[in-house]
Amino acid sequence: MKHLIPHAGVIIWPFLATFCLASAGQEVCRPQLVPFDVHRLDLEDGYLHTTGGFANDTRVIEVDYIDNRKIITDLFDSQGTVTLTNTTNDSNLARRVKYRHRVDIPYGDYTITQHATDYEVCAHDGEIIFYTDALIANGASYTIDWVYSVEIELWGDLNDDGDIDGNDLGMLFSQWGMDGTADFNSDGIIDSQDLGILLTNWTG
Repeated sequence: MKHLIPHAGVIIWPFLATFCLASAGQEVCRPQLVPFDVHRLDLEDGYLHTTGGFANDTRVIEVDYIDNRKIITDLFDSQGTVTLTNTTNDSNLARRVKYRHRVDIPYGDYTITQHATDYEVCAHDGEIIFYTDALIANGASYTIDWVYSVEIELWGDLNDDGDIDGNDLGMLFSQWGMDGTADFNSDGIIDSQDLGILLTNWTG
């Protein structure tokens, strides 16, 4: 697993080998929650620092993380923390507080590695969904730290030369309307959807 380099002004947690999970990308990811605004800052090495929060009468969510979504090639890295707080007025009521974020990644076959089990990482069809929740007593908070990565075996290199370029495009068109190696989304026919995937992953 690739380790992230600490950045000035960003909270970085010591990486302890508490748990590692490697798996193929899941096909069903958690549905969208109510979105909230975040602030994103480009770091000098190309990583992105995201901070933000949400508050209403029942819950508070505070998030702080970094990832390499802007410079991703065949490995996506993310490291951060989210604090979930239950602010329900009823002192006897525990509430499940949830957090989710989504990141676009290249299309391919995915292998997920994560350092703990109190969050989920789902990779499918060109996106990563991070999700966590906790049942929290009124007035209490719970903080989840995460470190995860997703290895990406890019779809599109049909001739296995290490590039996704015009040669692969020609091979895709030679299979157009049929089933074959260029059927990246496995729907039984090579069409505009597969062409879109190849062009999205283009390395030229």
